Amino acid sequence: MPQSFVNQAIARCSVKGSKYWFNCNPEGPNHWFKVEWIDKAKEKNILHLHFTMDDNPSLDAETKERYSKMFVGVFFQRFILGLWVLADGIIYPNFDIKKHTIKEKDLPDKFDYYYVTSDYGITNPQVFLLCGIKYIDTKPHLYILKEYYNKGKKKNKKGQEENIVKTDELFLKDYLEMVEGLDIRRTIIDPSATSLINLFKQKGIKVKEADNAVIDGINVVLNWLDEERIHIVAEKCPELLKEFAAYIWDAKAQERGEDKPVKQYDHALDALRYLLQTLFPIKSRGAYFGNYKKGVNG
Repeated sequence: MPQSFVNQAIARCSVKGSKYWFNCNPEGPNHWFKVEWIDKAKEKNILHLHFTMDDNPSLDAETKERYSKMFVGVFFQRFILGLWVLADGIIYPNFDIKKHTIKEKDLPDKFDYYYVTSDYGITNPQVFLLCGIKYIDTKPHLYILKEYYNKGKKKNKKGQEENIVKTDELFLKDYLEMVEGLDIRRTIIDPSATSLINLFKQKGIKVKEADNAVIDGINVVLNWLDEERIHIVAEKCPELLKEFAAYIWDAKAQERGEDKPVKQYDHALDALRYLLQTLFPIKSRGAYFGNYKKGVNG
């Protein structure tokens, strides 16, 4: 809950002897609740109990093990160990170019489904990622086959860069060339890109609006990287690979107690996050789950 809600709730505890009970999933150490309550426990006469997921008596060992595997890095420290730790530096430190890239000649012969995922950009780059999903031992693996990364520039016959006018009609034309001959199950687009969504729907393209939950989506990508279920065709996705090395947490937002990525070098990675968070979210309606059935979310 936001600080304003908590303040209003506390103001209404006017009965003599009233007590407050809070239960927290930790965030960063500069989060307002950590600073104003936990760090002032003695001053405010607060009993602070730190517990981990292992302390939950309702969970059996198998369930605890499954939950532990759902989180990586800072999210494991927070949600499993109950620590108020900083999300710092590179957002995907477990990305390994040797583990997570593949040569085009080594791709599977066929895929269970094809998807395209998009990050919309008129002033920023417009991105499409052509993706194949293949189930291996009941778990889906993501193959990123090709990227479309339009920065609004092209080279003329003299090799000089020229600006080009970026329009939804141009993106549609380039999209159709990219997916020619393929049965695309869905095209996932950020819900804020209403003009592109409407144009694609008018042309009969099956569109699914993306789940744009940033932190949840980052955790899903971390999890898939950790399990080595993301495979990128290196020669076809140069901009995506560049972004993995440059995508960092926003230090200024951390000072305010917020977890936010720096909004640059993030366009292809946003498209990747949209796809995994929309089709295979770890959290569903507030509950954790591990459902890997084919087509679970469209």
